[in-house]
Amino acid sequence: MKIHYYSGWYDGALPTKLAASLHKDIVDKSSIAIIWGAWGIEEYANIAKNHWLGPAGIVFEKYHEVDTRMSKEAAQDAVKNASAILLTGGHTVPQMEFIKEYGLDIAIKESSASIVIGISAGAYNMGKKCISVIDSNYESEERAVYECLGLDDFAYESYFSLENRRRHALDSSRLIKEHLLPLSEEIDIYATGDGAAFRVENGVVQVVIGDVHLISNSEIHKI
Repeated sequence: MKIHYYSGWYDGALPTKLAASLHKDIVDKSSIAIIWGAWGIEEYANIAKNHWLGPAGIVFEKYHEVDTRMSKEAAQDAVKNASAILLTGGHTVPQMEFIKEYGLDIAIKESSASIVIGISAGAYNMGKKCISVIDSNYESEERAVYECLGLDDFAYESYFSLENRRRHALDSSRLIKEHLLPLSEEIDIYATGDGAAFRVENGVVQVVIGDVHLISNSEIHKI
């Protein structure tokens, strides 16, 4: 059973508690497949390697940059044979389109990796469903839900706040009322606040750092 990590974006080094948890869970450091988030094709792997993993003392023997510069076969092999997988942040819908076009949805599930890490858009796409309205490249006045990887049986929301802050085209109150609460009638949603992260092992959600809320049946509970 793989261990899954869900969190938002970090501009600098990972928070100490998150770095320590990842360092403990990542035992096999033979290779990591870093999956593109549909932005900054020259930057994303460098950020993952040198800003997040390296400062946390997590150094792999091989780093595979999985993006459109690779053939589909090479991308699938890199993911299937990786000891760890990291889905970077970026744009949720284009990332999911890339994952499906390259057959990485199947490769991720068949991979021998013991851990899958999702950062921002990557974390959204690890869940079962996602609301595309919150993606800055796919802003819409309509509620549109698409199917994601389904590594866990819930949806994920990052940068969550009960305060009325603006999130792209929507403020927090509209996002919660018009999108998250209706979706929570169909599926549980785990939401992380700024800097927060949680891990899932054998279906059990464990808060690693920060504020994490469960939105279920139109009710919001801090866990």
